[in-house]
Amino acid sequence: MSDARTLDLRGLLCPLTWARTRYALESLQSGDELLVLLDHRPAVPDIKRNAEEMGHEVLIAQEQPGLGRGVWELRLRRA
Repeated sequence: MSDARTLDLRGLLCPLTWARTRYALESLQSGDELLVLLDHRPAVPDIKRNAEEMGHEVLIAQEQPGLGRGVWELRLRRA
């Protein structure tokens, strides 16, 4: 992996969460990982589905109580 990046989307709602995630993924090299933090629960399955439809790999999609109540972590690998 040549790059690792964190994208903090806490406080944002759909569809802005996916738009920013997609833009960040497009700026990465193939095989790089993107850690997305968000607190808008409905965005989790949307980002996961959209990323997979574009061929990216979803490594983690889970709530992270240590980061605050209702904070989710998605770790994506660019195709």
